[in-house]
Amino acid sequence: MNIYLASPLGFSPETTSYLEKVKDKLRSLGHDVFDPWEQDHYAVRIDQALRIESFSARVEEFRAIASGIGEINENGIMACDGLLAILDGAEVDSGTAGEVGFASALGRKCYGLRTDSRDCGDFVGIPINLQILRFIERSGGCLFRRIDDIRL
Repeated sequence: MNIYLASPLGFSPETTSYLEKVKDKLRSLGHDVFDPWEQDHYAVRIDQALRIESFSARVEEFRAIASGIGEINENGIMACDGLLAILDGAEVDSGTAGEVGFASALGRKCYGLRTDSRDCGDFVGIPINLQILRFIERSGGCLFRRIDDIRL
């Protein structure tokens, strides 16, 4: 199965080992993994945009970059069979939440991984935002609490 791995873990180099551990687990189960953080088409362009002196020109370039990154992620989700979202943190990352919603709307099976011991749901005993949990469960997926528990 082709799995889209939704997560905010690429924003910090300190979380790379956690991301790799999740990818290793998915691959050990025989899945192909599409990790948006491995799509480095825009890395050089981002570095160049950071050096643009004109604020308006810099904003325009970042809007174009954001659109391109969004398109790559959109195409990755449309091409996947399922999605695994890493949902740790005080709040679920907004981009990751959007990816879950989009994949669910496309009819892809969605799963979540929340290893964080804190619940951030809307009610007692609800580990994540109720809408994200609903999209995961509606799709036929489930929420895992440990990497070792992942079974897709």
